[in-house]
Amino acid sequence: MMNISYFLRPKVTVTYLTDDCPVRQALDDMLKSGFTAVPVVSPKGKYIGTITEGDFLRLLLQRSADEVDKMTVGQVERRVRHRSVTIDARMEDMVDLAAVQNFVPVTDGRGMFCGIITRSDIIHQMRETCQKG
Repeated sequence: MMNISYFLRPKVTVTYLTDDCPVRQALDDMLKSGFTAVPVVSPKGKYIGTITEGDFLRLLLQRSADEVDKMTVGQVERRVRHRSVTIDARMEDMVDLAAVQNFVPVTDGRGMFCGIITRSDIIHQMRETCQKG
């Protein structure tokens, strides 16, 4: 059984957005990052959820440009609720989440965002575990 902290990509190394970030800035940041989904945190660092390019696309199709210009990330409706795990979770516990999420957000005991574990990291670790077994 392996603790996930070994595979954690720390918050300082991953792209994330704050819920008070203007939507236009968030769109630019997401486009530059090349990611299709990004964690969202409060200004104090608590994990709130994950926003996807689909969430932004639905917003842009449903709202006028003037409305979008006045909105923040926290006001964007998110269709899917990505689950997070705490830092003491085991890699084995994350397989089901990795099947439906590109990454799994990791929080501490207070819900503060610590970073992510990517689907590819989980798959590689499971492959190594199976090869050893």
